[in-house]
Amino acid sequence: MDIREESPGRTEDPLNEWLTQQHLHHASDAGELRARLSAVSRMMHLELLHVKARRKSGLQAFRSAALGLSILLLSLAAARVSAENVKVGIPSLTVTMMPLAVARERGFFQQEGLSVDLVLMPAALTIKVLLSGDLDYATTVGSAVVAAVRGIDVRVAMLFVDRPVLELVATPEINSIAELKGRVIGISSRGGLHDVTVRRMLQQSGVDPAQASLLTIVGSGAMLAAIKSGHIAAGLLNPPFNFIAYREGLKNLGFAGSFIRIPSTGLVATREKLDRKPDQIRRMVRALSRARAFAREQKLAVIPILRRFLRIEDEDLLSRIYDLHGRAESPDGRIDTALAAQTIRDARLA
Repeated sequence: MDIREESPGRTEDPLNEWLTQQHLHHASDAGELRARLSAVSRMMHLELLHVKARRKSGLQAFRSAALGLSILLLSLAAARVSAENVKVGIPSLTVTMMPLAVARERGFFQQEGLSVDLVLMPAALTIKVLLSGDLDYATTVGSAVVAAVRGIDVRVAMLFVDRPVLELVATPEINSIAELKGRVIGISSRGGLHDVTVRRMLQQSGVDPAQASLLTIVGSGAMLAAIKSGHIAAGLLNPPFNFIAYREGLKNLGFAGSFIRIPSTGLVATREKLDRKPDQIRRMVRALSRARAFAREQKLAVIPILRRFLRIEDEDLLSRIYDLHGRAESPDGRIDTALAAQTIRDARLA
């Protein structure tokens, strides 16, 4: 499934509208075209002045206009350069993919000569599809690290978040993680992010993970329903389900990112891609770096982008989601040595 951005609305500038219709996404192409149009316009204006001054016949004026039009058409043809198509696999429409959404909507990819399609697919498949060549990039950094530890030649080009964007949500009568001793806690899968995170949160709160029962529940909606019904005492929820839970009286026992650093999303490529198209990767990283910087500084401008990307209309939810993402975001997009070592250790245990 391709996630494509909505067509921009009509602009008051006819030239901008024409540029959009002609798919001239690269800023340098548009600038070159504007310069050529301006030069042609000046040329035609001067020619018409000469026509007036020398009282040329209508036929001569027509020939002059035709010459100008020919130059204009040649300029348009020369300036028209198609953007480089790139496919990026994403496992879901979540806030951790915000840099991709912002880079598309703000035109940062287009300014680098890239036309990026976001392809939804199960997280378990992204690395396999990447290796098959049907994707240019994946975003599942955790899966990439596990694959690399097992000898598969993939590399992380950029990290979006280095902490899980999750909160441990519990039934109303539970006030602390320590009170989960002997209780049932929901996780999304054995050996996955939820499993590792819950165990780390229990350990740091003085509870032996063996003293709690971990129950696999697939899907945030199902996890929320299980907590509300009392079927489980607590479970990890991602936005917006955690914030919906608090509205319904459930307890927040803590932000998972305060207990564990673990890379989950970013830009992943094969080693072969790095060797074959280093310039494309540099342009991808440059566009995403600009998007991350813009998103950090321009909350009000990013909220509408999140609304469209996450398909959530609630302004309060969107604001809370944005703020929580900020707590998990990687400061510079890099995996530092300590985080890399811990991630590899966790991957070997998975």
